[in-house]
Amino acid sequence: MATIDRKTFVKAINDLVQEYIDNFDRFDENPQIRVNPELLYVEAINGSAMLEGIGDSDEAIEDAAYAQGDETESASDYQAKQNPDFYPLKQLLKAAGPNSSEPDKDKIEKIADNYF
Repeated sequence: MATIDRKTFVKAINDLVQEYIDNFDRFDENPQIRVNPELLYVEAINGSAMLEGIGDSDEAIEDAAYAQGDETESASDYQAKQNPDFYPLKQLLKAAGPNSSEPDKDKIEKIADNYF
């Protein structure tokens, strides 16, 4: 598995925030940045997708908990590591002018601090 470096991770989040700024009408009122903490894969999603993702992760862990044996315990541990982290996208904006925003680099760097 290829490992992503901090610079690439920060750029990916910055690009997603810029995509939101450029296309905010494609998102609902609660857009999120979803981070897979194991793979460091990031994507911008709607708040409704975040709620679905949380439900799916909880269900996968519960299913693994009902199974028995070392193999299923390892699968459960792996699934728990894959549970996504969510960050409100709108909190990653800062004013760039009277009617414009830009990605807040300091806040994006703080997210990266959680993984690097």
